[in-house]
Amino acid sequence: MAFVMQDTRGVYGAEAATVRLIRGLRARGVDARAWLLEESRLEGEGPSPLAAVLGAVGPTREFAVAGRASRDTAAALARAAAAEGVGVLHSTGYKADVHAAWARGLGGRFGLVATVHGWLFRRWAWKERFYRAVDVAALRRFDRVVALSAYYEGLLRRDGFDPLRLARIPTGLDGESVAGESEREALWADGGVPFTFGALGRLSEEKDQALLVRAAGRLARRTGAAPRSWRVLVAGEGPLRERLENLAAKEGVSDRVEFAGRMESGSFFRRVHALVQPSRIENMPMSILEAMAWGRPVVATSVGGMPELVEDGRTGALVGRGDAAGLEAVMAGLVGAPERARAWGAAGREKLEREFNEEEMLRAHEGLYRTLEP
Repeated sequence: MAFVMQDTRGVYGAEAATVRLIRGLRARGVDARAWLLEESRLEGEGPSPLAAVLGAVGPTREFAVAGRASRDTAAALARAAAAEGVGVLHSTGYKADVHAAWARGLGGRFGLVATVHGWLFRRWAWKERFYRAVDVAALRRFDRVVALSAYYEGLLRRDGFDPLRLARIPTGLDGESVAGESEREALWADGGVPFTFGALGRLSEEKDQALLVRAAGRLARRTGAAPRSWRVLVAGEGPLRERLENLAAKEGVSDRVEFAGRMESGSFFRRVHALVQPSRIENMPMSILEAMAWGRPVVATSVGGMPELVEDGRTGALVGRGDAAGLEAVMAGLVGAPERARAWGAAGREKLEREFNEEEMLRAHEGLYRTLEP
């Protein structure tokens, strides 16, 4: 089988989840490979970081795409599937979905599976609405569509998808391979480190790190200049970095909020006591699953699929979208009672192992593929 993905030249949430899925399937003996759609407009200097990561996992091919969509590329996918004996194409992202569906329309003899990792739903962004409509039209030609969360499964049902064509398979993670007990406990054992809230992800409108910065400003005014009992670590790059830095200065928290740039998740969680996911919309963020693996509590906005991951008052806390006062109140509570944060984190780790384990995810995908192979 082959996974079809757009070469974004980055390993973000959806890409990281797909890499883990491919690696896990190959470890179970599945002949899984990656096919990347390479747009000339996204070409950068040197090799693609995503291609390099996938190449270390298994066979990887790149298919050039002229413009946003190419009949020639779709035909090349169909020929490659025939030549390599690929019985199932599994795509992720609207561009990959369009080309995979097109390839079968050009005579490809393979099953089609797609995973919906999420849409942005910004009403003012007409391009995003258009791409979502294009994606939904392409997905109607697939045999099965994987929804990661009940929230997105509901969206697809409202779009008219037959429930029998939908498969809800949450992303799974092997917690022990991410962080063993000694790694998880090291930060809690270091009483000299200020309580650190962290946000991990692209600095963009939908991630809304500005909400965290505004909440930090409110918390700083509540706690005063001393003692320095807490801080914020914002990891990631994106178009809003300068705006967020200016907001931190305006809120008077430039000395408390560190913008660290892109960080590997392990380095990030070794420094962070609690993850804050202040997004305007999400499906099933890999950052939350990684926080659970690290035994870190999660404070998230109650949007998308995040309430399925975060149990309010047990593994973390949920606040309203855009609610800086609510977020600040939760942050103040955790600074004042770090033992609560530690208990929430431990409960999150148990929830990961019970409900979002990698082995179950892999078995579900294998079963799905078997039903579709010619």
